[in-house]
Amino acid sequence: MNKTVAIIGAGRVGGSMGYLLSKAGYRITSVMTRSIASASIAASFIGAGKPTTNQQAAVAGAEIVFITTPDRVIREVCQAAARSGGLMPGAAVIHMSGAHTLDLLDGARSAGAYRAVLHPLQSVPSRQQGIQNLPGSWYRVEADPEAEGIARELVAALGGTELKLPQWRSDRSSAALYHAGAVAVSNYFVAVVAFGLQFYEALGADRREALTAVLPLIRGTLDNIETLGIPRALTGPIDRGDIETVRGHLDAMRQRAPELIPLYRELARQTIAVARHKGSINEGTSEDLLTLVK
Repeated sequence: MNKTVAIIGAGRVGGSMGYLLSKAGYRITSVMTRSIASASIAASFIGAGKPTTNQQAAVAGAEIVFITTPDRVIREVCQAAARSGGLMPGAAVIHMSGAHTLDLLDGARSAGAYRAVLHPLQSVPSRQQGIQNLPGSWYRVEADPEAEGIARELVAALGGTELKLPQWRSDRSSAALYHAGAVAVSNYFVAVVAFGLQFYEALGADRREALTAVLPLIRGTLDNIETLGIPRALTGPIDRGDIETVRGHLDAMRQRAPELIPLYRELARQTIAVARHKGSINEGTSEDLLTLVK
């Protein structure tokens, strides 16, 4: 392996990637951040790479350049790297933003470099958690033809799998739809758990204790999803067509927690659609439930 890698913006994602790629046999040559102090901390975490704040020094000699800065400055950083004179012709410049496509890296082409996007379907709340979560994840891979091989080698080195997207177009709508899916199953999942805890708080439960209490249920549900898939993993009153239980939920919320009703109704509508797809309720029951939650 021994391919040379520069990391520009070594926060949670960049630091995690640098560490994992170093362990996988890539040679981290430089770590660039806005201050030499933060660059030194990141390089120490990675265990390799020269800390720097200089754009030219950062990319000089690197066959692969990761730009893992905040999305809003990726284009600017890429253009600066191209203008610096340090970016090698034939290098692969990669960003890891799920919400954007190759166009943020157009500046690399002026230096004869190639563009790639490598986005993990994974959450990285910290560098340490990133090195636990990223291996084995699935990735969206998008690249200039000349950089496709490098991008897929990186995924393989991380023990990852590429998510195939046959209807993908390299445009904003494709990137936005892809990213919205990731937000829905990750960020909105956190929001749904927070929503569920409010029911227990309405009964006086401590929030932390309530979370501890429902975690086994969450883990069991995730196990069911992994084992059975969707829609077969669905359980509960809507799956059973238990209209009276759902009616009881709504009646109780009206009395004790009316602010929870709008989101409950919307989630119920989505769940009814899943139950119909599963075949656990018929059309008549589906219509009765939809009428109830409107």
